[in-house]
Amino acid sequence: MAIPETGQAAHRQASMISTFATMFLAVAVILGAGIFADLGTRDAARRNHRAETLSRLDTHAVAIGGALRAETRDLRELGFAFVGPTAAGDLATEDFAAVAKPLVDGPNAVRGVAVTRAGGSSFVHPDTPEMAALLRVPDDAPRDRAGTRMAEVGGRRMLVLWLPLREPLAEGATRVLGLAAGAVDFTALLADAGLPSLQLDLAITGVAGEPGDQAIPVSRTGRNVLAADPVTVPLTLLDQNWTLAAVPAAGWTSGGAVVWPIWLLTLVATLLNVGLVLRARHLNDERQRNIDALRDRETQLDRLSRRLGLALDASKVGVWDYHIDKGTLVWDDRMDELYALPADGRTRTYHDWSGALHPDDLARAEAEFDEAINVTGRYNSDYRLLLPDRTVRHIRAIGAVYREADGTSKIVGVNWDVTADVRRSSELEAKRREAEAASVAKSQFLATMSHEIRTPMNGVIGMLDLLLRTDLDPTQLDRARVASTSARQLLSLLNDVLDFSKLEANRVTLDRTDTDVAALARDVVALMSATAEERQIRLNVRVAPRVPRYLVCDPMRLRQVLINLVGNAVKFTEVGSVEVELDHVAGETPSLEVAVRDSGVGITEEAKANLFQRFAQVDSSSTRQRGGTGLGLAISKQLVELMGGEISVQSTPGLGSTFRFGIPAEIGAAPPEASDKPATGLCAETAGARPSRILVAEDNATNQQVLAAYLALEGHVAHIVGGGAEAVAEAQSGVFDLVLMDIQMPGMDGITAARRIRALDGPVSRIPIIALTANAMAGDKETYFAAGMTDYVAKPVSAAELSAAIARVIAPSQFTPPPRPVPGGAKLSLAVGGRRMGAPRSPS
Repeated sequence: MAIPETGQAAHRQASMISTFATMFLAVAVILGAGIFADLGTRDAARRNHRAETLSRLDTHAVAIGGALRAETRDLRELGFAFVGPTAAGDLATEDFAAVAKPLVDGPNAVRGVAVTRAGGSSFVHPDTPEMAALLRVPDDAPRDRAGTRMAEVGGRRMLVLWLPLREPLAEGATRVLGLAAGAVDFTALLADAGLPSLQLDLAITGVAGEPGDQAIPVSRTGRNVLAADPVTVPLTLLDQNWTLAAVPAAGWTSGGAVVWPIWLLTLVATLLNVGLVLRARHLNDERQRNIDALRDRETQLDRLSRRLGLALDASKVGVWDYHIDKGTLVWDDRMDELYALPADGRTRTYHDWSGALHPDDLARAEAEFDEAINVTGRYNSDYRLLLPDRTVRHIRAIGAVYREADGTSKIVGVNWDVTADVRRSSELEAKRREAEAASVAKSQFLATMSHEIRTPMNGVIGMLDLLLRTDLDPTQLDRARVASTSARQLLSLLNDVLDFSKLEANRVTLDRTDTDVAALARDVVALMSATAEERQIRLNVRVAPRVPRYLVCDPMRLRQVLINLVGNAVKFTEVGSVEVELDHVAGETPSLEVAVRDSGVGITEEAKANLFQRFAQVDSSSTRQRGGTGLGLAISKQLVELMGGEISVQSTPGLGSTFRFGIPAEIGAAPPEASDKPATGLCAETAGARPSRILVAEDNATNQQVLAAYLALEGHVAHIVGGGAEAVAEAQSGVFDLVLMDIQMPGMDGITAARRIRALDGPVSRIPIIALTANAMAGDKETYFAAGMTDYVAKPVSAAELSAAIARVIAPSQFTPPPRPVPGGAKLSLAVGGRRMGAPRSPS
């Protein structure tokens, strides 16, 4: 059915109206959304702008307070200089001006200062009526509280502040000595704090209900800051609460008008809204991160401060710093305790430090302090303090010089009390001296015991030796041999004790020479062969082909170690053999390797632990069958280590033991005399001895008989005296070829007698002198040689050793028969204490 034309027109009109309505509604919705988004964006921008402004203002408000505190500190120090306990009463205005001028004219914000004493007198600088009026404290202002007010002078805002000058009294009380006032250029103060760079208009207003509630505009544009919806932060000026308000110099962010097309408006508004929201979120997150970082840093600083405080309290360390350019000294409460000064809050000076120093340490401590400042930059000193109660305290001080940002120099350091350490050091030093004295006493005791024991041992061994040379029946001969063996064992024990004592006292020195180590080992084996034969065990030496003939080592100490090890091996071996093995290892550090192997009883693991300890015994039971002091292995270990080597043992109980040691030994050269005469033993050394006229100085009657008999067996003529003085008198006759001189004798000792003989005139001063002594400590031999003696024989003296010593100092070609008469005796006769000992045998 067709629609009438009039109906179609109405339908088109209704459709158009509907379309326009729909479009309008869509446009309205879109425009509303855009406007809503724009308004939201504008609001977010304003909040963000305010947050940024507040953050910057909050950061720099701290700088304002810091700058003002610096001015307040300088003002307080100036005030105390004129009203404090140490201020002179007759100071004039000129004196005040001279002191205040550097403060007012310096690079700070102070433009004028005034000091008023409690009595009413006052000083002002600059001394002008305008400044005096500006710095005048209001009559209604309390004199015991700090205060501020704002004024305008010459178009500049001036902050007038005043503060009471308090003097500490007893029990925490104080009294007001006067007031110090100052005029601070507030605009300059803000410039010093860095606020102009913020592009902000500022105003300061007091907190409602408190002093200073008037608004103080400091705006450069002259706008009413408080009416422009400012951001605010609290500000403390002296002891009063203020509020610092600020708005941006360009005003708050307002945004633009909605003029975009619908589609662009929608897109841009959406993007802008999202972007601004994200930006705002980013800024808020960043601000929160900054706040969290500052909070964490404050927490860390607080923690570090507490730790440092605890450390300083626990260690009782005082901290100080000295301003080199200004000459000011600052230190903490611990320093007051160390220097016994009252904690009165008074500023310390250099004289507080130097005045407490001990007079004996003052010059040195000041010189070290000056050297640290002017030369080294490092301060390290120990000195004493003389406290008011006359006690002495020892202080250790360290410090370092550094330069601040303004170019001035400071030295910062710490002090702590080391009195206890010094006392402990003194006690240790006293104990060390006591120990050294005990060591000297021990050495003297050992020397005395050595002499006292060796002197009778010389007689015992000598008489037994002479007895064995006579015709004895088998029973007598066996008993004499047993007695001689026992005496020599006793002497060996004595030697072990003395050797160990010398090693303990570090008095053993090494004499490294070119040594035929193979020959030395064979000599040791030959020495022990008699005992090995008695026990029916084999004793052998094996020398590796690569062992050089001569090695550089100490032959005497090497021999001693071998004798101890081979002797122990023979002693603890019942059946089998003992072998000595020598080897040489080349390389960067050549070494001689020695092994002493036996098939004896072996050593248990428990015994190995203490084997090389002194007085340790492998067989320590009460029924042990083998003797010994237990020092042999301990001495061997110390001697090997002294020669730079190590010693060890491997053993199996019942199968035997192997002792090994190695010592550094470089390849040596043949000694000069090695190619001239073969090492044929003691007989070759004594073959050149000739009958001689010998003066014997010996105070022991038994030893006189032993020496007389030994000399008679060699065909010598002996004249015996009992002291050093008699020996010097007899030697002057010039008829003797040799002097045998005992060391310890009553009256004049042997050393003094030797020196007297060397001081005689003529050929008699060059007569050979052989020392006979029971002293066996380190250094004795050198002492005898220094006194002019020619050779040295230790007691107990054997016939072979005495004959060898005589052969060394008297050559056969010196003998010119017939002999001259001997004082106190007949030709070629032996005079002992006035008794005739018989004629000697004829020289061969």
